[in-house]
Amino acid sequence: MIKTSYHFSDFTKPVLALAIHNGHEIPEEMVPYSGIDAQLRLREEDPHTGTFARMLPNHVIVETSRFAIDLNRPPHRAIYKKPEDAWGLPVRCKDLPDILIESLENSYNEWYATLRYEIDRMLSFHPFLVVFDLHSFNHRRGGPDAEPDAQIDNPDIILGRNNMPEEYYPYIENLRQKLDGLDYFGRELDVRCDVKFPGGQLSRWLHSTYPGQLLCLAVEFKKIFMDEWSSKLNPVSIHYLRSVFTEASEEWLKELPLLP
Repeated sequence: MIKTSYHFSDFTKPVLALAIHNGHEIPEEMVPYSGIDAQLRLREEDPHTGTFARMLPNHVIVETSRFAIDLNRPPHRAIYKKPEDAWGLPVRCKDLPDILIESLENSYNEWYATLRYEIDRMLSFHPFLVVFDLHSFNHRRGGPDAEPDAQIDNPDIILGRNNMPEEYYPYIENLRQKLDGLDYFGRELDVRCDVKFPGGQLSRWLHSTYPGQLLCLAVEFKKIFMDEWSSKLNPVSIHYLRSVFTEASEEWLKELPLLP
């Protein structure tokens, strides 16, 4: 039920990118229970994060919407059932039947089991892995014609460290310093750690399942590469932002003492 693209083309590289909120597809059997339209749903998803994930030869991109099942939440909270589960949005026009909930829960468990298989496979080649958990976030909550939300609470890139061991924090700070202040169309990129989005279930699960074997960093890109209300992509902007992140992260990975 969870449509996912798995791509592993270079096992010599101990790095994996995940875009688990990239998807927009809803399983057909869930459509009659949806309380919001596709455009509103898209606004709260992370479109185009799959484009960022493809910067690495090893990547996993989910095409099913988080509004079907949210892989970045623990199992008991992964299915949105009421407005409190989804930022106050009326996600359901009627209750999901138990048989559908059970099917979604099974899909969630199967997805994590598959990810575990792929991580185990990569670890058979490498003693340590780096995982980028890629997301995006809105910054024009006031409306399409309103001023952007305050920069103080909305840096351009957020690096989420809270679900990793604290001994990894200095390494993430090194990456932040490589990114912060880089030119972005005539202004400096604002890159900070643990603002608003410190990381979710995926990074928590990976660190608890593979202690001392991997570092999973949650990366949140502000939607400066698209119009979050119309969903129109700025291809020049996303290409530039992706290139900047790719170059900085590749340099960082070469210097990371956790990797042989």
